Amino acid sequence: MMREIPLLTAQMGRTGDGSHWAVYVVLPSESRWPEVLLPATGAIPSISDRATALKRLGYVPFRTYPYWDWVETENPRDTESPVRLIATLAVVPAKSERPTEDSSRRS
Repeated sequence: MMREIPLLTAQMGRTGDGSHWAVYVVLPSESRWPEVLLPATGAIPSISDRATALKRLGYVPFRTYPYWDWVETENPRDTESPVRLIATLAVVPAKSERPTEDSSRRS
C-alpha cells in the first residue's frame, strides 16, 4: 500500500524591511509558517542556500527538482506600490522523500 506524501509549497521573498530573504513553507492549517531568514546582501540566495534553508525547516524539493518559479505580486488597490518578487517551489517533508537514481546527481 502506497502512503500519500503531502505536497506543499515553499516560498521565498524579501522581508518587509528588505534586510533578509525569508524562506518559508506554506502550511494551510497553520496561522504561522516555519521560516528561515537569509541575509539580503545583494545577490539572490543561491539554490544551495535555499536547499539548506529548506533542510533546516525539514523539507526537500519534490522529485529532486530544485528550481524555483518566480512571480510578481503587487497591491491591487495601490498601483504605485512596489512590485514584490516571490519564488515558489513544490516540497515534501524530508523524511517522506525516497532516494531516487538521480537524487545524488549534482547540477
